[in-house]
Amino acid sequence: MTLTPAIFLDRDNTLTIDEGFSFEIEKFQWVSGAPLALNAFHQAGIPVFIVTNQGGIGCGLFTVDEMHLFHQHLQKMARSVGGEIKDIAYCPHHPLAVTEAMKTPCRCRKPEPGLLFDLADKWQLDLGRSVMVGDRNSDVEAGQRAGCHSYLFDGDDLNRLAQQIIATHFHPNGKTYDV
Repeated sequence: MTLTPAIFLDRDNTLTIDEGFSFEIEKFQWVSGAPLALNAFHQAGIPVFIVTNQGGIGCGLFTVDEMHLFHQHLQKMARSVGGEIKDIAYCPHHPLAVTEAMKTPCRCRKPEPGLLFDLADKWQLDLGRSVMVGDRNSDVEAGQRAGCHSYLFDGDDLNRLAQQIIATHFHPNGKTYDV
């Protein structure tokens, strides 16, 4: 079995603008360069996955269903700009959750690498040849702990970083990847 390299992106303030526990579709906004980055990854044949802490669920601020509706909208918007998000993995846990079952520690809240491991198992992904991008040190640490190359996104222009990642980590021989 051949394993495929992939791009893992954090969601909030890496792909979409976060104004505090984003789940309302009407407040959806891309970060600078996100549509072009998603298009570039798709055109390069590199599968994109989202790994996101969604502690607002555990804190009782929104429901799993509301989050899924937001994610469906995110995937639709990605397709509208020529990109594709293959799958989204999320962690609902939070240290201040309203129930003990939703409190951390857990294996999936970044910087724990559980979300990346789960997606890698589900989609037969090669973590050692994959890249994690996020706006927090916990995103970078999760990627590193999973064995990925990891980048801290400074919020400037996601497409510029995407171009650097594609040139540095993918297509040394023109190969594209399908999942």
